[in-house]
Amino acid sequence: MSVSPHRAMDQHLKGWYTERSPMWPGQAFSLKVDRTLLHKRSKFQDIEIFESTNYGKVLVLDGAIQFTERDEASYQEMITYLPLNAHPNPRKVSW
Repeated sequence: MSVSPHRAMDQHLKGWYTERSPMWPGQAFSLKVDRTLLHKRSKFQDIEIFESTNYGKVLVLDGAIQFTERDEASYQEMITYLPLNAHPNPRKVSW
């Protein structure tokens, strides 16, 4: 598989996924990879999904980690604020 230009900032090293970006010089974020579930290039971006040891499934787009199963609740919480605050009379939120 050919490597996308975006992929140059990320690497798989000995079972680890390491995200390094020129936006954050001097730092990197690594997750231990249990197994790769998908790695392909769509018409628009490089897509990778893998299962990590401690963060569950991880979605990576163009070499940047988007979210993990471990932190998905915080994303769901954030996307509820707009509709809840836009509703004229919210009464109940169930989990």
